[in-house]
Amino acid sequence: MRWPLPALQIVVAFASAFNVIRFRLDNLLLEGAAELDRLTLAALVTIAVLTAAVLALCWRVPAATTRGTTLALVLVALTALSGFVPQTVQKERRTAEHVASQAQAERREQTFAREMQGWADDIDKRIAGPHHPLEPDQAWAFLDAVSSAGYRDDGPNPLSARALELLQKALAAELLDVNAEVPGHRLKDPTVRSLFLQFYKERIEPLRYSLAKQDWEIMRLLATRAELLQPDAAPLVADLKKTMVPGPSRFISLK
Repeated sequence: MRWPLPALQIVVAFASAFNVIRFRLDNLLLEGAAELDRLTLAALVTIAVLTAAVLALCWRVPAATTRGTTLALVLVALTALSGFVPQTVQKERRTAEHVASQAQAERREQTFAREMQGWADDIDKRIAGPHHPLEPDQAWAFLDAVSSAGYRDDGPNPLSARALELLQKALAAELLDVNAEVPGHRLKDPTVRSLFLQFYKERIEPLRYSLAKQDWEIMRLLATRAELLQPDAAPLVADLKKTMVPGPSRFISLK
């Protein structure tokens, strides 16, 4: 038992250590580098300890014995498994993070769906009952909700379309005064402007070369009822004449 098993252990130890080190080098830029470093060190220490144990066992047992050989083979197998511990732990951690992220995303979507349904119910009540247009701050919150629907569409999804239909419905019922003045929502620009201009200044103008399609569709709807002759609306008028060029995912550019 003295020579074959030690040789096998050394080969397995080198292979396992190489596997651990290669995994760490392949994942240098991953988040959680400190944890990966700890896993790598623990795996290498375990491989070294197991190798020392096999060598000591084989040195102390001069003749082949069933019990000694079995124990040595178990240690060799543990050495081989140690080379895959960092990958396994990392995979399990990523899986758990993905599950948690998916659950959080589902909760956000459910919250947003309830919010949109609340707006839909509110619009229907205002249309069916006494005519009470949205207050300027309510109108901005409504536009923000419609805009957010577009950011939830990474592929074919009726969510953004339903939100735009709700905006069209509110505009047709004259529940949304796009010319009402609202304050800016950016700390560096609290200027009071017409609702449609405020939306343009905050959501369109700074991003016209990488613009969410949903925001541009909102802007075009608002423009149909906006007072575009005022001087501050000149950049918007110019953008409305540009061509919408599809970009990646939900984004477009104006050229």
